[in-house]
Amino acid sequence: MTTMSQRPTPEKWRLRVERELGPGQDFERSLVTRTLEGIDVQPLYTAETAPEDAPAGAVSPRSGGWAIAQRIDHPAPKVANQHLLEDLAGGASGCLIERASGSGGVELEWLHDLDQVLDGVYLEAVPIAFGTSADALPLAATFAALCADRGLDPGSVEAHLGMDPLATLAARGSLPGDLVDARREACTLAEHATANMGPSRALAVDASPWYRAGGHALQELGYALASYAEMMRWLTSAGMTVEQADRQFVWRFDVGHDLLTEVAKLRALRVLHAKVLGAFGGTGGAPLVLHATTSPRGLARRDHWTNMLRTTLGAFAASMGGADLITTLPHDSSRGAAGALGRRNARNIQLVLAREARLDHVGDPARGAHAFEARTDALARGAWKVMQEIEARGGFAESLAGGDVAEALGRSREALMREVSTRRRPIVGVSVFPPIEETELEQAEPAEDPTRAARRARLAARGDVVIGAVEDVLHGIQAAAAGASMEELGDGLVRGAPVTLAPLPSISEAGVFEELAAGAQPAPVAFLACLGSLPDHGPRAAFANDLLRAGGFLAAQSEPSLSPEALADAFKASGADVACLCGTDADYELHAEPACAALRAAGAASIVMARRPADGDEALRAAGLSGHVFMGCDAAKILGELRSTAATPSQPETR
Repeated sequence: MTTMSQRPTPEKWRLRVERELGPGQDFERSLVTRTLEGIDVQPLYTAETAPEDAPAGAVSPRSGGWAIAQRIDHPAPKVANQHLLEDLAGGASGCLIERASGSGGVELEWLHDLDQVLDGVYLEAVPIAFGTSADALPLAATFAALCADRGLDPGSVEAHLGMDPLATLAARGSLPGDLVDARREACTLAEHATANMGPSRALAVDASPWYRAGGHALQELGYALASYAEMMRWLTSAGMTVEQADRQFVWRFDVGHDLLTEVAKLRALRVLHAKVLGAFGGTGGAPLVLHATTSPRGLARRDHWTNMLRTTLGAFAASMGGADLITTLPHDSSRGAAGALGRRNARNIQLVLAREARLDHVGDPARGAHAFEARTDALARGAWKVMQEIEARGGFAESLAGGDVAEALGRSREALMREVSTRRRPIVGVSVFPPIEETELEQAEPAEDPTRAARRARLAARGDVVIGAVEDVLHGIQAAAAGASMEELGDGLVRGAPVTLAPLPSISEAGVFEELAAGAQPAPVAFLACLGSLPDHGPRAAFANDLLRAGGFLAAQSEPSLSPEALADAFKASGADVACLCGTDADYELHAEPACAALRAAGAASIVMARRPADGDEALRAAGLSGHVFMGCDAAKILGELRSTAATPSQPETR
């Protein structure tokens, strides 16, 4: 057994590794990778290399686990209620109700709709979170009216109202009024919640728009901190104490499937929150409440079953990072309305993590793991710099309106999509290991509300409701109880001209390959011209087959060791328009040139070789070679070119 005194130092370990790598092999290039955030990932982390002043205990010890907050988004309140009750009976312990906003969500127009969605739900026992919006004051008034109608003390109910005007402006491109109105309504709502709504939280710091627009972890954290600081200034300038103001926020983050980054991101958040709170003069108060959602950015439509791998990783990262509420999106939600199986699997992923893996009994399980600690420290330091840069430019609202945020996210989105296109960021079931046999995608039935007409008629039949100007939440509660709709409550608020902004995109990482695969049908055929024996050409043929199927091709593979003439005949019989040479470098040296010439003569419109470009390729190009495919190539670009070539009708005389 090696004792502590016998353990090699990091310096000695590196010297040994460099010797093992051999001459001409650089340690940094071979073993160190760089993340999208610009952080170098080392091959080894030890106590000796740990940051000396890294804060300890990034996550507070958990008590009682997290809430499994199922997403409820069917437009019809009655159907949404059925889903909610099924989820609660199936193990969920909370919910996230997405309100209709043009791209799905529950149609909540007035008190009757909200009462129908929450029918049969014990509000005192279930935390209710509502999707992020800028128009939460009418919702808060309607929810309080519902509590009063049921004889409940609002202070006994935990509701997360989700008001974040800055994130809403970025994601949707508009607000109901201007930022002055948003500030006034946020302060009014926060003051009311502090005085009357007990454990409920009025506001949100929602970082999901930055992630869904292609942002990386430093941007998510830095923008969230800057947004939090901006809204904290709103509340404290209105007379709230630092502790009271902080108590009104829920932090909402998307989580992806990069486990190390996502766990470190959530751990760093608590460190950064404490630092910002301290800068405001805070001395403690209620702990940060974190709501994590597995991001739709990482979900795929093609081979959507693989989404369960990504949502499981996301939920695992959220639990490791100390989330208080976790929402796991159904694996089939990328295709439209989620089905019963998708919702059940979304619940069960968390139930397995909590009840079988027992993660709900562990506080900060990553603490002391040097790789996690180092990444947490690097993200915290980098995000703090991002926030300071925004503060120096006048605050987050100024940076958002001036386009700085959108510009920075655009650069990170380009870097992200380069990694996706080159398959350095692989997507299982899409860019790597795509389905062997393509089946027509069964599109889920669009979620529709069959009761919409009846609900609108009931709303119209209630008669005129005169509410006047809504000056505070109590006035809104009275109006909601009298039958006012949320739209009417919003209209009753004194607001200026709506502020608008170009909305941030919400991207899908899988989209670039899915667009290729969803091209003209039937799927085009690519011919694999295998040079040499099966053991020789097998590895490169398998690589090429996987890559071509990622672009929606069907691969027709030749027999081993065919003559150029036999390859040409097999190509003609396959019905392909493009071909890929697969073999060893030695076989390429002997057979690639005549094979290219024969395939061109047989009508191949494009011929690629499974190998990096090399000296001496001029003769191959003269014989008809078009390009190369290899690990790290721009697969999406090459596949797009091959698809375009395959879609161009072949000249009859070349066949």
